[in-house]
Amino acid sequence: MDQQFYQYAMTFRDPYKKDPLVAFANKLDNDTGFPRNHSDYYILADYLELSGEYSEHMADFDEMYNQFREKKHQANKILRKGEE
Repeated sequence: MDQQFYQYAMTFRDPYKKDPLVAFANKLDNDTGFPRNHSDYYILADYLELSGEYSEHMADFDEMYNQFREKKHQANKILRKGEE
């Protein structure tokens, strides 16, 4: 099963660091309404924007989502190479 964005974001959690991506991940961890089973950028961005709780984290979301997408792309590339 593919890793969902939420699962990827949770790898950034740390109660002691003050990095913006860590702060974003910590906030997601406490948000029971976050669409945890989705990885579609537009579904996630709409939720974050409409919730009103993440306005200061939208750039962090974009950065983390781009990292997530790149990691998935690299993993798929490795899988395809292994199938050759």
